[in-house]
Amino acid sequence: MVDGEINQTGGPSAPDEKTAALARAFDSAWERFIGIEGSRADTEANRKQLAARIVALSRAGETNEATLAQSALIHLCVLAEASRLGNQSPTASGSGGPGASGDPQQTHAQAFSPQTVAAMSAALEQCVETLPLQTPSSALQFLSANILEQASRGEQDPERLSRNALEALRNR
Repeated sequence: MVDGEINQTGGPSAPDEKTAALARAFDSAWERFIGIEGSRADTEANRKQLAARIVALSRAGETNEATLAQSALIHLCVLAEASRLGNQSPTASGSGGPGASGDPQQTHAQAFSPQTVAAMSAALEQCVETLPLQTPSSALQFLSANILEQASRGEQDPERLSRNALEALRNR
C-alpha cells in the first residue's frame, strides 16, 4: 500500500514500513540540515532535493535509515555550499558574465556543473564511509568545505577529492 490509499474498511491506510522508514530518514536529515544551515534554508526546493536524494538512494538498494539520512544530508549540504560559493563570485553580480575577467578560477567558483556536483557528493559520501558513524558535524563541514575548495580549483575526480579532503582532516 501507499501512504494515503484507502484500506478495506474505507479509511486511510497506514504507510507501509518502507515508506515510513523513508519518512523517518527524511525527518532526521531535514532536522539536522536546518540545524546546520538555519531557518533560511527551509525552502520547498531544499525539501524536494532531500526527498529526491533519499528516494534515489532507496531505489539504489540502501535500506538503512541512518545511512539514508546521513547520505542525503551530506548531499544537500554540498549543494547548499556550492550555491553559496557560486553566489560569492565577483562575476556573478553581472559584471560581464562568467569568466569575463579571463580568470578560470572565477569560472569554477560561479557554478558547478551537474557532473561536478555529483563528483563532490560522491567524494563526501566516500569520506563519510571511512569515518566513524558518529562523526561530528564540524568534521563533515570541514570535509565539505575542503571538497568544495578543490572542486572550485577544477578537481572533478571523486577519489582524489575524497583522499585529499581526508588527508586535510587528518592534518588539521
